[in-house]
Amino acid sequence: MIDVVIGYDKEDQVYKVYEPSTDTLLVTTSLGESFIKLSEFLKSRGMIVGDLLGDDNVRYHIDSATLLAMVESNANLLKRLNQAPSGFMISGQRFGQSTTSPTQSSSKNGKKQKFGGSGGTFSKSKFNESYKKFGDRKR
Repeated sequence: MIDVVIGYDKEDQVYKVYEPSTDTLLVTTSLGESFIKLSEFLKSRGMIVGDLLGDDNVRYHIDSATLLAMVESNANLLKRLNQAPSGFMISGQRFGQSTTSPTQSSSKNGKKQKFGGSGGTFSKSKFNESYKKFGDRKR
């Protein structure tokens, strides 16, 4: 059994990963980087065959600061993902379509224009016309 001891140093904001049987200490700012480097090191020594995280013969010991840093990092990532524009919004922006909802209105050349039924939305008739371009004329 390989033991891996992980500690987070709040003051220096680094992860310290220690493997006692080889007396190896890795210090990095990224826990992911620590796992990659430790995995490569243990493979080169023949102590593991595959990936470190996939090896059942490895036991992890983490301190509470590491656990809290991991949870905080994941929570921040989820917040960023929730605030990021969706793939549909990004695609629409690339093709010049409005990202407003179909029921919102906009002013264009002094005239009020209602979104929906035309423009960036799909109607049955537009879909049928577009579908014909793919060779199926039965629709």
